[in-house]
Amino acid sequence: MDRSAKRGTDKACVLLIATLDTKGEEALYVREILRSEGCEVVLMDPGILQHPRIQPDISREQVAEAGGESLFSLLESKDKGLCIRTMMRGASVWAERLFREGKIQGVISIGGAQGTDIGTAAMRALPFGVPKFMVSTVASGQTPFGPFVGTKDIILMHSVADIQGLNRLTCTVLRNAAVAVSRMVLDRWEKGIGRKQGFEYVLPKREGTDKGAVALSMLGTTTQGALLAKERLEREGFEVVAFHQNGTGGIAMEDLIRECMFRGVLDLNLHEIGDRVAGGLHGAIRDYRLESAGQLGIPQVVAPGSINYTVQGPLETLSPEMKKRKYIVHNPNLTLVRLSRKELEITGKLVAEKLNRAKGPVCLFLPLKGLSYPDREGLPHWDPEDNQFLFDTIKQHLNPQIPVRELDAHINDPEFIHPVVDQFLQILDIMISTK
Repeated sequence: MDRSAKRGTDKACVLLIATLDTKGEEALYVREILRSEGCEVVLMDPGILQHPRIQPDISREQVAEAGGESLFSLLESKDKGLCIRTMMRGASVWAERLFREGKIQGVISIGGAQGTDIGTAAMRALPFGVPKFMVSTVASGQTPFGPFVGTKDIILMHSVADIQGLNRLTCTVLRNAAVAVSRMVLDRWEKGIGRKQGFEYVLPKREGTDKGAVALSMLGTTTQGALLAKERLEREGFEVVAFHQNGTGGIAMEDLIRECMFRGVLDLNLHEIGDRVAGGLHGAIRDYRLESAGQLGIPQVVAPGSINYTVQGPLETLSPEMKKRKYIVHNPNLTLVRLSRKELEITGKLVAEKLNRAKGPVCLFLPLKGLSYPDREGLPHWDPEDNQFLFDTIKQHLNPQIPVRELDAHINDPEFIHPVVDQFLQILDIMISTK
């Protein structure tokens, strides 16, 4: 690794990741553009097949060793899957280390399918807000992007042409990408953001008291109540960051809680937990939904919004058993189906177990007149008996020291939201005043 990367620089620096056995010419071009824009560059080579065509700052041997294997053993194994997994781990270790030491302020990678796996793995190791830009041949079509992005703010740019040599198409795409990431990095550098170890958020300008940020979970079927809660919290001087519970949003919230971004969590929507139990399209992509706030001991007020249905595909794709349940056609591609009693039982136990592990203040609110927009008297999902079964299951397994308030209101009603926010503000005030 070159000396400038070892000692840090007085200029903003971008990590450039490219397999130099196949993308050497293109990597040189991107590095030239980054430098012409005013950025230093650390070049990492996670290539496997052949010797690099140019000299990197971080060699493929170093990447492999950081991933837990020697390059020689990888080549001897002739196991392509092992090679890719090792280089993914190694690139992630190097990216996190360089960022932690203040030696890089952003990352760009270019590649095909395997290069995208490696480049985005390194990007996922970096905190929210660090510029992350992936130029990929597979950033289009029917390729699933969830595994590449995870819960991070990664930009995927389609290369349009294959990344094999410099021509009028690839030069245009690569230049646009290099200029974009350099401008993002330089903007933050000039404002003094990201020069220190760790990370500083860009805060919005606002008038009045700034009491810090709180997280809010919501979904389309609980939007009315969530917006009322958001409005009240903002009037009280809190910045509210809302997360859409579509399978990824809740886990993104959990990850940012672990980065200590929030003073507290108003968890009004637990849809991802129930949908994961039912194997639905919006089930949490990881199993630690509803755990991070409790682990850190920060305040959380919880309501099981939208937890009692699963998001399935088009109506015609539903199984005969699901078609016997209560459902609504949300749109031509999505059908919202109520959970079965067995699924409600598993979900209720999960919620209780997760809340029981909380190290900080937690309070649970239960809306007796429905958990989502269609779950109201007179609407297709209304089933008070099954809702009560869910509530009883949660209470049966919940630590009796955790307060539970059952309100004779719908989750979107002001009669429900105002007491929930009152409790949340009370807990927050106590926590703030004791610090």
